[in-house]
Amino acid sequence: MVAAAFVAVVLLVLILTLRQLRTRPRRTQRHRSRRGYAPRRKHPPADKKKKSIPKGNGHIPSWQKDAGARVANKYGMARSPEWPRVAQEHLSREPACVVCGHRGQGLQVHHIKPFHLYPELELDPRNLITLCEIRGRTHHLLIGHLDDWESYNIHVRTDAKRYAHQSATAIKSNPTWQHEVDQRPMP
Repeated sequence: MVAAAFVAVVLLVLILTLRQLRTRPRRTQRHRSRRGYAPRRKHPPADKKKKSIPKGNGHIPSWQKDAGARVANKYGMARSPEWPRVAQEHLSREPACVVCGHRGQGLQVHHIKPFHLYPELELDPRNLITLCEIRGRTHHLLIGHLDDWESYNIHVRTDAKRYAHQSATAIKSNPTWQHEVDQRPMP
């Protein structure tokens, strides 16, 4: 009788344990941070997720990663197939940002007159200047485009000398630059 009661209790414990295991959500492996376990990330709802950049043949299209090409694409223009070669040749002649002298990652070949407005000047070396787009400086955006990718700065060479070796904060606080921004051309 005692043995039967013992077997019944063991079976009842097993049944309850199995039921609890089925209803308990599975634990996912957590990535450890320096202080122990990292908090679980909340995923945004499906309609709030970031849109992915479309890829063609496994590569991100140039108009997605190149601000100038992205603006030109908006106006129905595309980069010339010769552009990569011309940009490389320009960087070999002018390998540093003309504002701060930065070399390496973050250099951009900038069109003084944008190629979507002046398509005949897209590959003209006289229409190109090297500017950097790195944290704390962003000379391409601030000097080349006057803080708006759709605008341009016809006096970029003069301004490159005027704002030489200045940070983005110093450039933005300059009244001359602020006046230029107020007067910047927009297509």
